Amino acid sequence: MTHTTSAAIVLRRRDYGDFDLILTVLTQGNGVCTLIAKSAKKSVKRFAGILEPFAGLHIVYRQGHGNAMPVLEEATLEKSYGSVRNDIVKTAYASYWSELVALWLESGQARPDVYELLDYVLDGLSGNTAPGALLSLLFQMRFVGQEGLRPVLERCVCCQIDIEQLPQQLFCIDLRQGGIVCHACPSPETAQLQLGKGTLKQLLWMAEGDLATALRVRFSPRAMAEATTFLEAFVPYHIGRAPKSLAFLRQVRNPSV
Repeated sequence: MTHTTSAAIVLRRRDYGDFDLILTVLTQGNGVCTLIAKSAKKSVKRFAGILEPFAGLHIVYRQGHGNAMPVLEEATLEKSYGSVRNDIVKTAYASYWSELVALWLESGQARPDVYELLDYVLDGLSGNTAPGALLSLLFQMRFVGQEGLRPVLERCVCCQIDIEQLPQQLFCIDLRQGGIVCHACPSPETAQLQLGKGTLKQLLWMAEGDLATALRVRFSPRAMAEATTFLEAFVPYHIGRAPKSLAFLRQVRNPSV
């Protein structure tokens, strides 16, 4: 019977029957996998309460019989991220990132780049090395870029003129065409979504280079609000799904709204 060993991040978990758990994990070597952890809720020795959302694990699993779900055999905790689960806003950010990964990636497709990205932002969220809002911009820009969906922010998607050659400071967003539209071109249906030229350049900076360098960009409150509104519209639109966790994130981030 073939066993697979891998580092893994728990994307989500749910109860199955009285004693089992169903886990969706992002593995370093085999991408997204859904596993069954048998008797996980009553087995103190085997799993000891470590199969929590966002936890970083080292796992061993085997393929089930026939078309049965793969079975989690062993798990060792590498990163707890308890501080994330104990903070409702951090939990909301981590849930949003995890759901995007689970919704978009194909099962069994190795994606070490996405694994590295998710691991990095969870580390930053847990260690308070950067605000959750900034980490979320970084995650979304890099994630859509890795999936070939990066927004066109350096030029108008209609006339292809570079933003440096355009005098305007505010650009409309065309979600359908996947980028910005200048004033000389027809306004899109989503014209209420707008980004300032400075915000465009900051997002482009975040899309390139190493992750630590990308986090050095500093957004003003206005630019942060613009970028957040834009990406939280753009990303769900282009993955074709509205993550349930996004509504939760917006609620806990802005409880008075």
